Amino acid sequence: MVRKLTKQQFKDKEKRIEKKKKVEKQILKLNLEVDRIPKISQSLMKSLYKYKNGEECGLVLEHIYIKGKYLPSSEVQELGNYFEYICTGGLPRDEHIPEPKLLKTGKPTIQYSRMQKQKENFERMMYEYGFEIEKVGHSFTNPKYSGIADIIAIDKNVKGKDKNKKRIIIDLKSSGMLNDKWSPYGWASESIEEKWDLLIQAIHYKMLAKYEWGIDDIPFYFFVFSNKNDYECKVFEIIVDETTRFQHTNNLRNIKTYLDEQLAMGLKAKPDYNRCNKCQLAETCIQKVNVPIPQKVYI
Repeated sequence: MVRKLTKQQFKDKEKRIEKKKKVEKQILKLNLEVDRIPKISQSLMKSLYKYKNGEECGLVLEHIYIKGKYLPSSEVQELGNYFEYICTGGLPRDEHIPEPKLLKTGKPTIQYSRMQKQKENFERMMYEYGFEIEKVGHSFTNPKYSGIADIIAIDKNVKGKDKNKKRIIIDLKSSGMLNDKWSPYGWASESIEEKWDLLIQAIHYKMLAKYEWGIDDIPFYFFVFSNKNDYECKVFEIIVDETTRFQHTNNLRNIKTYLDEQLAMGLKAKPDYNRCNKCQLAETCIQKVNVPIPQKVYI
């Protein structure tokens, strides 16, 4: 015999069902939001700072970091992709195999020939320093923050059986600005300490390595090779003090809060005539501008 519910019991049951539905909707919404909030990488961190200062378009930021799509490599980037590939076998993020540009004779162009010569410099440096590649394109597994190291290597000069004590990180760079003092991406030796846009990668990856392997201060090297000639190259070992590491952790917390706020409001287009002219999304973007936006000057 099925017991009938009283009116009050029926109303209470309906309330419980409604409450359960609301909870399920909230959980679904939360899961969707978590799925679209990316881990903070050093490149996302830099892009968010630029976005905050009006120097980066929110539509580009969303395309890359939220939708997870890739922009085609520029000629200079593709040259760098090729150099990394011939040195390590590592592929770009979209996993295409870089090929050299060829002349009508079938030989590589001078730019690609230079990088083939620079590969010999890379191999000689690895041998002389006693470094041996362990992994390439290593994705760190931190649950909040991300990074992909070009090279995890073993320093054979360090004795003992503990591999963690022998590990180092190497980031490969090809650049036409090895002696540029003024560009934020210039590698002039006398001003390298001031180049936050470059050095933040070392700070970030040292933090990721501590989580990954428990290494307090993993050695981090930039191997920088000229794409303007076939002989010039530099090596920088980046030493990060405790204060800088602490500041980076605070910056990450702040940028995470800022990202959450911006995603809740929706990332905004920030059109700029010069940026729009170079933007790879311009062909389909309805927010692009075709003439400079007048700047108001108050005197």
